[in-house]
Amino acid sequence: MTLLNVAHTDVKQFLDTNKELLFNERDLQMHLATFLRLTGHYDDVDVEYYVPLSELKGYIWNNELRMDVLVRKGKEFLPIELKYKTKFVRKKLLRFGESVAEEVEVMKNQGAQDLGKYDFWKDVRRIEIVRNRFGSIKNGLAVFVTNDPMYLQLGREKSNHIKFSMDEGSHGKEKHWLDKDSYCCRTHPDFEVEKEYTIHWDSREIEGVQCHYTIVVI
Repeated sequence: MTLLNVAHTDVKQFLDTNKELLFNERDLQMHLATFLRLTGHYDDVDVEYYVPLSELKGYIWNNELRMDVLVRKGKEFLPIELKYKTKFVRKKLLRFGESVAEEVEVMKNQGAQDLGKYDFWKDVRRIEIVRNRFGSIKNGLAVFVTNDPMYLQLGREKSNHIKFSMDEGSHGKEKHWLDKDSYCCRTHPDFEVEKEYTIHWDSREIEGVQCHYTIVVI
């Protein structure tokens, strides 16, 4: 099996079998990295893998590039970028084997779905750019996890962020805001990805919370 097939299978298995409600993106990152290490399928599993921006042609963003998870087998590397967007959940927790007395906020209401979608497609583009620079990378995975069903819906045709949609099916290369004078366009520049990508959503319930995920192969 190729490194891509192994990594895709392992990431999907983690998302399909994880029984613990994860609170935020860092929680997802650390649990996934630990799971991947324990499979024994890789020579190395790293997190927050830093890549200097000076090495990357066509990188239009000012923030530094740290790949969420990187796996290596032999001389081949595969980056995995993660996004975890949540809506508000309160519930009782088990701590040290005991249930706490009161319900607490375990998932924040992040909102701003337009920027959440932008960030996902930005991850896709970041992987493309890194792959184009380094010959030891053949593929990557962009993973999006959410308990917010708004991400699965097609936006209104005239919505400013319609080209960043993440509904089921094929999506075009242009990632552009419709309103060029909008705050989003000024702070989050337009870009293009290299090809049309298809999104497929899977869903499952974890601790009474309906969660959805998609894995896009780059």
